Amino acid sequence: MKPRVAVIAIALLGLTQAAGAQQEPSALVQLATAEQGTLHPSIGAYGTVAADPAYVAAIALPRDGIITAVSVRAGQVVNVGQPIVTFDTAPSTLAGYQQAQSAVTLAQQDLAHTEELFKQQLATNSQVAAAQKTLADAEAQLTAQTQIGAQTQSQILNATAAGIVTAINNGPGERVAANTLVASIAPRDRLILNLGLEPEDALQVPIGADVSLHSPQSARISFNGKIQSVDALMDPKSRLVNAVATIPQDIAAKLILGMVMEGMVQLPAKPGIVVPHSALTTGPNGPSVFVVANGVAQRRDVEVLMETDQSALIAKGVMAGEMVVVGGNAGLTDGMHVRTN
Repeated sequence: MKPRVAVIAIALLGLTQAAGAQQEPSALVQLATAEQGTLHPSIGAYGTVAADPAYVAAIALPRDGIITAVSVRAGQVVNVGQPIVTFDTAPSTLAGYQQAQSAVTLAQQDLAHTEELFKQQLATNSQVAAAQKTLADAEAQLTAQTQIGAQTQSQILNATAAGIVTAINNGPGERVAANTLVASIAPRDRLILNLGLEPEDALQVPIGADVSLHSPQSARISFNGKIQSVDALMDPKSRLVNAVATIPQDIAAKLILGMVMEGMVQLPAKPGIVVPHSALTTGPNGPSVFVVANGVAQRRDVEVLMETDQSALIAKGVMAGEMVVVGGNAGLTDGMHVRTN
């Protein structure tokens, strides 16, 4: 009977050990492989559609004048040759033209008289030359007055380009100096987008970066552009840095000046170890992940380069090929046994 008792004792011991092993706690998890790769970071920003200043047509008075009529309003679409403003030439300018005319007449008479005296040997060559110069100067002055239209009592300034009237700077009755900008016209197909970037984001955006844009008001308006410039100056009111994005010409014709657009600027790709975003947890020292080897979860502190909604880019703490916990990690502790089924 003794051998049989020994066998039974051994069997009971085996069952006890097996029961103990089954009772060892383990957690049901989902795993994913950490991979060497890259992520394309992006920056979100809002902006407004504006006229491209490089293509804005300026309407200015060629001489001093008084505005008598304004034929358009800001925001109006105009065609080439359409009247914009009407003005009367300032009285002082008209008087200047008349004086220039008189000066030419007098210079012509003086030259003719001097040449007659020269024929009679009563005037010298230098006197004739002086009279000729006086006439040339008077004619030059008259030509300059004629070029600015100083002889015209009233004049209509027409649109030199088709587009949107972006500004009307003066109204009827206002006295305006020569070369003063009275109106601006922006072509419909030459628009830009002014994006407001956070200062720390602006430093990362390179010229030529791709930007995807869409209208929060209309799902039908979406397009791609490129960053044309990034300012090095913060707006004192918004505390943002302005970046200019291009708008394709075929899209620009469908937009409205001042329209708000939402953009996503694509930054250069960054290399590192890519894991699903759900692998990130918060440990005692900051971001961490659980790495599983031989059925045991080990917490690793990690340095996160960047995150997206789907993935995280790790600089240190995880190696390519290691298995990380992406599901069921909420209740895990360091050293806990895990299972996947």
